[in-house]
Amino acid sequence: MGEILVKKIIINDSNLEDKDIDYSVIRVKALVVNEEGKLILAHNNGTFQFPGGHLEEDENLKDALIREVKEETGINNMGVRDCFLEIVTYDDNYFDSGKHVINKIYYYKIETKDKPDLNNTSYDEIESSTPFNLYYLDDYKLIDFINKKLETKEIDEKIAREMLLVAEAYNYIYKEEDVI
Repeated sequence: MGEILVKKIIINDSNLEDKDIDYSVIRVKALVVNEEGKLILAHNNGTFQFPGGHLEEDENLKDALIREVKEETGINNMGVRDCFLEIVTYDDNYFDSGKHVINKIYYYKIETKDKPDLNNTSYDEIESSTPFNLYYLDDYKLIDFINKKLETKEIDEKIAREMLLVAEAYNYIYKEEDVI
């Protein structure tokens, strides 16, 4: 793919083996950063998360990322950096389906000077079922923000665990870089 993958994290709390897996899910997510160094976080279905979503058939990772971020934020102009993290989670009861699933999520940094355009979004059925909101957050406050939302139960625990891993990798890789 020509992408630089800096780190891969495997989460397998159920000690599943590949032979146990019913199917796999591939998703892409982005830490979308504006020119002031603020991240865009999505809030939907009772939790915070990074913008992104599922890879569609015959779609490469970067195309899926651009499509998903545009659908959720309405942002058209984005500078997509290489993938900096892959998190692979073995789930023994994926969304209470009883299925054993490998969930692979590829994380990218996106830089943009554009502001979200909520009139140019295209939410799927699940995203449309509850209010979909976007929030700006200083990137250096991300870990504290996630931990506070965990304490108040305003974020899903599994998603928070994942977001903390992403935030640590992001800080390690991009901490010394200048804003756009």
